[in-house]
Formats: sequence, C-alpha cells, structure tokens
Amino acid sequence: MEENTDIKKEPVSTEEEVQIAKTANTRRVFFIHLSIFILVIALVWVLWYFLSSIIKEEFSSGLFKICICVSLIWLIIVIFHYLISFRWTRTRAEKEVSKLRKKRDKQIEEINALKEEIKQKADELKDNQKN
Repeated sequence: MEENTDIKKEPVSTEEEVQIAKTANTRRVFFIHLSIFILVIALVWVLWYFLSSIIKEEFSSGLFKICICVSLIWLIIVIFHYLISFRWTRTRAEKEVSKLRKKRDKQIEEINALKEEIKQKADELKDNQKN
C-alpha cells in the first residue's frame, strides 16, 4: 500500500505561535467589549432622553449625572482595555529576552571577529616563519 506523501502535516505549535494566538484573542475580546460599550451607552442615553421628559426636573438632572459618570468611567475602562490589547502586548519578560538575545548576538559577532583576527595573525606568523 502506497502512502500519500502530498498531505502536509500541521506544524507543531511553537511558543511564538501560542503568543500570537493569545494576542489575537485579546484583540478580538477588546472589539467585543467596544461593541457592547457602544450599544449599552447608546441605550442608556436614549433611555435618559425619554425618561427626562417623563420624570420631574430634579430627578432628571440626577439621572443625567449618573449617565455621565457611567459613560466616562466605562470609557476610561475601554481606553485601558485598548492600551492593554494593542499597545502593551509585550510583557517585561519578552522585552528582557529580546534584550538578552541582542546582547548575545553582539557577543557572538565580537567573538567571530576576534577569531578571524586570530586566524589572520596566525597566517601572518606562518608566512613570516616560512620566509
């Protein structure tokens, strides 16, 4: 029986792919939160508009203040959710790992440059000894 070798096997998930999936999910959740915020705040203000004409003036101004406070507090929460989802996605550990990798790469380059310099000096010494 002949095996079908044309079928591509799914690659094993790496740490980076898992992190990408988490980031995508966090951003998706933010957009759901934003949609709910817009709908609920719109509903709150529509209710305030209709209720303000029905209830007494002193209660209407209190209801207005409540609507303002709820809207502003929730808006601040949505802004922070945005920042967490889109701006502050890299953790401190990821930043430290990136910094250490750059430092390691620089050290490797320096080592390779020194090896090349040693090799050149050794070749020069061999040439000098032959002459």
